[in-house]
Amino acid sequence: MIEVLVSILVVSLGVVAMGGLLASATRLGKASEIRAVASLMASDIADRMKANVGAARASMYDHTDAFVSPPPEPALVNCALPLNCQPQELANQDMAQWRRALLHALPSGTGYVRYDAGAQDAAGGAVDVWVAWLDPSALSVGAFQDIDSLNAKNCPPGFRDINPQPRCMYFRVAL
Repeated sequence: MIEVLVSILVVSLGVVAMGGLLASATRLGKASEIRAVASLMASDIADRMKANVGAARASMYDHTDAFVSPPPEPALVNCALPLNCQPQELANQDMAQWRRALLHALPSGTGYVRYDAGAQDAAGGAVDVWVAWLDPSALSVGAFQDIDSLNAKNCPPGFRDINPQPRCMYFRVAL
């Protein structure tokens, strides 16, 4: 009789552990999806800057505002035919579209873009791009506090020392 009770206890613990494993896998799957979207968004702005490289080198794509949650929705710029636009107008349109896409694709998504004038070389310089968002699991009290302090090192200066700490991904784009 005791053996049956012990076996039921062991099976019960196994079922509870499997439930926890399933919940963790679901949460981490969502985090992976968010990171994939952030990578795609960084690739999007990189392609836009490479198509308008003169404006990128003139720092017209720079967006260095501090992180605000939720970020304000940027106004769209009317530049219907990019061939008829000036580089500044096209850069404004690209940034407005990109920032709107970030806001809608990521939870409280925003970006930080800065041209690195010190990176002038044969390739023509580089742009630092950070994509940031609020991880839904970071909104729960006490969740991932150790990870938050490590993650702050991946964020640009205007995104550090914020509670809750946004998740950041850094990309360097060669022009």
